Amino acid sequence: MMRSRVVCSLFMDIIHAKPELKPVEIIREFKDYYDIDISYYHALFGKELAKLDVHGDESKSFNELVWYADAVKETNTGPSTRGSFSMLPERMGIKFYPLAFGVVDSETEENWTWFLQHLAAILLPIGRVVTFFSNRNQGLLNAMGFVFPGWPHFHCYYHLKLNLISKYPKSGYGKLLQHRVINLFGRCAYAVTKEEFKVAMDELVIVGSSKVKTIIYDLSRDHYVNAFFKGMHYGEMENSLAESLNNWVGVFRDLPVLPLIEGIRQKLMVLNSQRRIEAEKWTTILCPKMETRLWENAEAGRTWAVRRSRCTVFEVFADYSVMVDLEQRTCSYRLWQIDGFPCTHAVSAILAKKDSVYDYVE
Repeated sequence: MMRSRVVCSLFMDIIHAKPELKPVEIIREFKDYYDIDISYYHALFGKELAKLDVHGDESKSFNELVWYADAVKETNTGPSTRGSFSMLPERMGIKFYPLAFGVVDSETEENWTWFLQHLAAILLPIGRVVTFFSNRNQGLLNAMGFVFPGWPHFHCYYHLKLNLISKYPKSGYGKLLQHRVINLFGRCAYAVTKEEFKVAMDELVIVGSSKVKTIIYDLSRDHYVNAFFKGMHYGEMENSLAESLNNWVGVFRDLPVLPLIEGIRQKLMVLNSQRRIEAEKWTTILCPKMETRLWENAEAGRTWAVRRSRCTVFEVFADYSVMVDLEQRTCSYRLWQIDGFPCTHAVSAILAKKDSVYDYVE
């Protein structure tokens, strides 16, 4: 049997370039290239030895964070680093932070409070209110109430849906009932008016019976229903961005803390560069996807009648009457408020006023 140190020496460069390499892949590589069988233990321990040689001792990596934070401040304009907490710098005079992350041992209330307090130290002085998305981690819920009381906090529809699905059998009648319940729950969450929500919820409670009631009555509709949510979540219903980020940086998770953070920095640098090059090719005012959406909204309302009530208030006659207040940027059907983007009713009113639709895009 090959010893782990031999595995380490042969695969050190590969593991350096590809830290996500799994022990079973090392076993396969040995068989393919050397026609030698090695145990899972030797593959696993050999990989760990290679990581130690490449990245150093994990415990010592934490000691290097102070040096790393100082280096970040010296070479980048305006970042915030506190402990193992990092935020990206301001761009073009606008304090916009695409990523803030902290390194902790677990998702406890204490750690969430620590993270959010550092985040609050940056957001509160500039008066910026952000909408939080989460999967309702109890530690985060408690910390949010303490650090950001009253701030908009949307609960991920996908995780709520999975919780409902788990209450029903995966086959037979249970599967059919599961689909029906999820469909109705989706109608509740996506409802843009309180009337739509009530109709869907009444039916959901009847179809889902006590299993649904136990879950639904424990949820605050202010945190997952479009019609009741008081913040701005730009049409997003799921915490997919965070999940994508988890997968995106997953390759670095098994590394010591310093290579982990440096790996995230490098990936962000490359991504920003790629997007900058792509954006330089745009010929539209908005990004192509949103530009298309804006003018699709304009075309959809082209035949609607629009009547002016006051200087910035209009009544739009679609299949029903909708009030649009351009000054307040509201639509009585609430799509504008939900998406943070001019809906068809809003675009119709903007064009009737002969304003530029771009002036009303966030």
